[in-house]
Amino acid sequence: MQQPFGPPTPDVGEERRRIPVLLTAYWAFGQYWGIWVILVVQVQAYHDLSFGDMGLLLALLSLVAIVVMAFVAPRLARFPLGALCAGGLLALGTGSLGMAVLPSRALWIAFAIAGVGNGMIDVFLNVEGQRVEAITRAPVLQWLHATYAIGGITGAAIAGLIAAANIDFRVGLLLGAVALYLAAFLNATRGTSEHGSADADSGFSLTAFRRHHDLWLPALVVLSAFLVEGSMDTWSGLYLYDQLGATEFQAALAFVAFSAAIFLGRMFAGRVLFGLGRRTTIIASGAGGIVGGAIAALGADPLQVAFGFLLMGFSIAAAAPAGFGLVETLAPDDQTNAIAAVTTVGYSGFVWSPPIFAWLAQAFDLRAAMGVIVSATIGILIAGVLSPRDRPVRVDAR
Repeated sequence: MQQPFGPPTPDVGEERRRIPVLLTAYWAFGQYWGIWVILVVQVQAYHDLSFGDMGLLLALLSLVAIVVMAFVAPRLARFPLGALCAGGLLALGTGSLGMAVLPSRALWIAFAIAGVGNGMIDVFLNVEGQRVEAITRAPVLQWLHATYAIGGITGAAIAGLIAAANIDFRVGLLLGAVALYLAAFLNATRGTSEHGSADADSGFSLTAFRRHHDLWLPALVVLSAFLVEGSMDTWSGLYLYDQLGATEFQAALAFVAFSAAIFLGRMFAGRVLFGLGRRTTIIASGAGGIVGGAIAALGADPLQVAFGFLLMGFSIAAAAPAGFGLVETLAPDDQTNAIAAVTTVGYSGFVWSPPIFAWLAQAFDLRAAMGVIVSATIGILIAGVLSPRDRPVRVDAR
């Protein structure tokens, strides 16, 4: 069967050898955000930023990422995917470096550069992951997003140790940049030379929704999942530290537990749910996420909240990879623009969630803000129920 990307008869063995390169990239991506979620308290204190100031900086990062996804990604599809993945990693690494060295008045520049990196990574690594998954019929997207969780674990552990040892927080940001630069080198030298599909190319990725009306289903899944996961990346450490009185090291342990649960959930999905079909995966993900999110938002002490994080992380882990996987069925000949469109919608939540979270935290408290965020898990369940029934997607590639 001819694949939607690349030559008609791709070398399956060669494509399988690309998988570790992609996994390294998403590990470095996750490690950066694992470092950030623990050290954000120190970043905020060092630069004397209010909740509102930090929310605006994160909204800027997300807005730049969305502009890249919506307008820039379709125009870059003619370049090799390996180089595009490397470019995104380089940009995020440079943003992390800027957060470590720039003065407070110029901090917005670092967040804008990081937004470019986030936008490119989330489009082109998922496009490349979907391309390899379509050829090898292995659960590449589940594995890819699982390594993001591993990165979250290593990043949070490193940052927790840095905080506990009273080491300058900028050391953690520099370590995150180094990992991203190394992953960029691997993708530049060993990544694919295949290009994204240009058959239905346009200057605006969201036109894919006009061509493929059912794309709103994976878009809702990714929007809901990214909203919860991204908010956990950004605010969970501050929630545990400020609202529940946890130490920075305890906050790091709780986030490590959340990231470990996401990793296990994605490996479970790749091993079991992937073979049952994406619709089943999404429904199971949304139902478990609702229960775990309720525990996390209503828990009275760090241990209860950590348990809620565990259940929520394990449950929602499979949602976004399964949502991206639906694109193969809904837009088989337009995957670059379709994935860019779905990712753009997903990240749109990050534009309004930081300022809304910050407003709720200031007007009420962090618990109210966390409750609003975790309610997004309901969207995963709704999209799963409305998705068309699909056949099991695992097919052994020989």
